[in-house]
Amino acid sequence: MKDKRHSLVLLAIFSLGFLAMGIGTITPAIASIGAAFPAISFSTLLLVSTVPALISIPVSILAGSVAGKSVKYRTLVLFATFVFSIGGVVPYFLHDFTQILISRALFGLGLGLIMPLNSALIFNLVPPDKQASVMGINSVVMNIGGIVLQLLGGVLAAVSWNYSFLAHALGIITFIIVLIFLPEPQQAEMAAGADGAAPEKLKMPASVFGWCILFGILTILDYPSLTNMSSVLLTIKANAAVAGVVLMFMTVGGMVAGAVFGKVFQKVGRQTLNIGLVFFTVSQVLFSFSQSVSLFIIGEACLGVGLTLCMSSIMMLAGASVHPSQTPMAMSIIVSGMSLGGFLSGYFYAAIMEPLHITTLRFQYYFGTGGYLAILVFFLVVFAIKKPVPVEPPMQTPAQ
Repeated sequence: MKDKRHSLVLLAIFSLGFLAMGIGTITPAIASIGAAFPAISFSTLLLVSTVPALISIPVSILAGSVAGKSVKYRTLVLFATFVFSIGGVVPYFLHDFTQILISRALFGLGLGLIMPLNSALIFNLVPPDKQASVMGINSVVMNIGGIVLQLLGGVLAAVSWNYSFLAHALGIITFIIVLIFLPEPQQAEMAAGADGAAPEKLKMPASVFGWCILFGILTILDYPSLTNMSSVLLTIKANAAVAGVVLMFMTVGGMVAGAVFGKVFQKVGRQTLNIGLVFFTVSQVLFSFSQSVSLFIIGEACLGVGLTLCMSSIMMLAGASVHPSQTPMAMSIIVSGMSLGGFLSGYFYAAIMEPLHITTLRFQYYFGTGGYLAILVFFLVVFAIKKPVPVEPPMQTPAQ
């Protein structure tokens, strides 16, 4: 009976992870939305994708500060899935671009709550010896969710641009699963101070902010591999349908990496991050010089492997460095780095390419190759100097 209950808890956690990649749901419909609003510039059009990422930054930080303290986890998760669904679907009924952006901001509110809470629940409801495996499986589910939502968004966009927003209604299923099966994590008690004094307020380790910065940089470097891939493929005479297939393989690579992450992390620990950086680097080399669709597919698969290994490693290493009561805030800080990186990526490359009059989009992959190599060398040196920290956080509370 206990095993069955534990499985249902994992179902609730994974159902939340299924929605975490929901920001890409309407990506296949961007062109159709642009055709429906011809007076809107392309940079303004992209706000339907970037506004949710921007809104999710302060929201995720706020969630981390109140989750499990002034507001229950269950309350926040139910609110997040409800707002994700409603904010995501509302643009179906709208025909004013400003109103659509407002609803996308509401969608970003839900999305900004989902990802940090999803990771925090793993650290607060799963026994320490199973956390790496569950984190890996959760990555698989996230990628499956990304595929399903993006494909569904694309299929619905073929009917009409506004139909793509209906795909977000899948969030209602998660809402129901969470409502029925997700328990409230027990609060981790703080150790008392000397002489039985009240425990001191814990400070967030500086390493968490370092992981946040790293996640932001990684996202800046990998975003062109998503947003500009269709344009680069046009240079080798591949159409939009082919671009969709190529991009799908990033998710396939992520699923494969998620399936083996638990075992890999248990064997090599923090070096899993460096393995992910190697895959990131290989992807950028392939994107820089490939002239065939097959090599682009391999590159996207490598990108997915690198992203999953690096993201999951960062979450595990950060979670191991904080008290259970700090995990929501730690996860929120790290996720905010990813969201900010995604928002800044286009502006970052524009600030480099425009003054230098660089017109080839492959420059972003040249830059990415150098960037990932530099980060890889940095962590090879850091990990060689510093002793590894325990990967199992103390005082964890397993699901009851």
